Amino acid sequence: PVLMGSAYKNKGVQPLLDAVVAYLPSPPEVVNSAMPVVQVGPGEFTTDVDGELVELPSDPSGPFVGLAFKLEQGRYGQLTYIRVYRGTLRRGDVMVNATTGAQLKVPRLVRMHSNEM
Repeated sequence: PVLMGSAYKNKGVQPLLDAVVAYLPSPPEVVNSAMPVVQVGPGEFTTDVDGELVELPSDPSGPFVGLAFKLEQGRYGQLTYIRVYRGTLRRGDVMVNATTGAQLKVPRLVRMHSNEM
């Protein structure tokens, strides 16, 4: 389907949102997979590229799995935009960078809104 609209006076916005609900899958219906992370030493982690992909069901009570997809210098300092696949992220949590194996502590979380960008 092709939908058209305008942000001016919200013309066509509601049919667009209805089409998103009707045609796109909900997050629990999407099958996400990732490469497993293994611990190779005390405080050292690496990605097991030879292993099979692990399925990630959407579960807020499971361990945190996310993807940092954008870095930006903002008024709060460096902002990292994260797509959360499983689990929850809280201030003070420790994350493992799967590429470098480095452990990172989350100092602060900021919720962004479209009118503040």
